[in-house]
Amino acid sequence: MTTSITIADGDACFTDIDGNNDTTISQTSITLKKGLVRDQICVHGFEDYFTAQGLTAGQHYKGIGAFEAGILADVSARTAKAIGNEMWNGGSNWITAGFADQLLTAVFNADNVGTTTPTSGGSAGTDSEGVYNICQALINKAMTDVDFASAIMAGKCHIVMSPKEYAFLDQNYVKLRGTGLITPGLQTLQAGTFAEFMFPGFPVPVVVQNFLTGTGIVMLSRNGNLTAAMDLESDFTNLKTGMDQYEEYLWWKFRFKGGVGYRDLTGSSIKYWGPAS
Repeated sequence: MTTSITIADGDACFTDIDGNNDTTISQTSITLKKGLVRDQICVHGFEDYFTAQGLTAGQHYKGIGAFEAGILADVSARTAKAIGNEMWNGGSNWITAGFADQLLTAVFNADNVGTTTPTSGGSAGTDSEGVYNICQALINKAMTDVDFASAIMAGKCHIVMSPKEYAFLDQNYVKLRGTGLITPGLQTLQAGTFAEFMFPGFPVPVVVQNFLTGTGIVMLSRNGNLTAAMDLESDFTNLKTGMDQYEEYLWWKFRFKGGVGYRDLTGSSIKYWGPAS
């Protein structure tokens, strides 16, 4: 929702309640698309390996025995990784344009603060490509906008980057300031946990998103700007399994429906460092 405010002279009584203070409600359209991940496993094939000892005796199987839980847990983890990657980077069959794709398709002009590859800041840590310096540049740019600056001061913004850039941020800071850390957030950074921490001097958390790896994107955004829409959230963790009608194969599948988008894909809500397109 956006509202334009005009302050009128209040000396006289008014007869027109419409003071030209226009409120506009807009919404972002997110197309939900169905996704499917499925496969089947021939139980008898497990007799050829050490997994045979986990099977039940005889030739009439109801599952893959003692190893089933571990195998399906691995399937779930790999499926979650594939889903997350498409949400950010898109793919060919489900989400074709993820968060990163949509960001790079939009026209940001000066709000794309830099396009060179992020680094640790060079030998002295002063290069503009240093990730600590990038974060400072993004905040500085946002601070030139009264509304964006207010959101930063209120703790309603965050910076997101890949683990690679997160490591560069630490290295960049050490080159600039040394290892004497007076800021608790930087102690969290150097602990190597990749945990969220507040960027020094601002109530702006730095968040790691591994699916940004390789994109070179470091983004400052208002909270809640990146949106994922789903038919049913539990579908994304609901692994269905069973034996086929002949009790020869163990099948498994994920069925889900969802999409991603931004509430506001403009410089009013985002400043970023990364490729221009």
